[in-house]
Amino acid sequence: MTEIKIGGREIPLFYTTYEMIAIQEEIGCTAFQLRDEVFGIVQEDEDDPTSIRIEAVTDPQKTKKVGTLIRILGNAGLEEKGQEPDLTDKWVLRHMKPALIMAYCVAVMAEINAGNKLESPETEGETGPKDMLLEEENAKKQPGN
Repeated sequence: MTEIKIGGREIPLFYTTYEMIAIQEEIGCTAFQLRDEVFGIVQEDEDDPTSIRIEAVTDPQKTKKVGTLIRILGNAGLEEKGQEPDLTDKWVLRHMKPALIMAYCVAVMAEINAGNKLESPETEGETGPKDMLLEEENAKKQPGN
């Protein structure tokens, strides 16, 4: 869980399918459209990957949507931690520091990216489902088998 600090509160962000549906209903776009619809990420120079601008910093409609995203993910995080999910859009926007809007966007994007990762086995080096036939063949090749 990603955490951000707003208005003196540590707010955990949490993203699952439940929040994905809330985002679609309340903001009107999918999680994959957030880059354009909410954050407004623009790469000004195709040859320079560091030339990124986030329009949510200067576009009030996008800034409001960032506040809504923080409310949705923040209330989910609070609820997951057994706390009262009491955030409102107004409270979030009133307590967000204008100079930190880009940092809030990065934190929200990080949590959504983490929530969209596939679940995988905890075994180190394992990246997907096991091929049982391949596993049996490899076991036969091991000395002593």
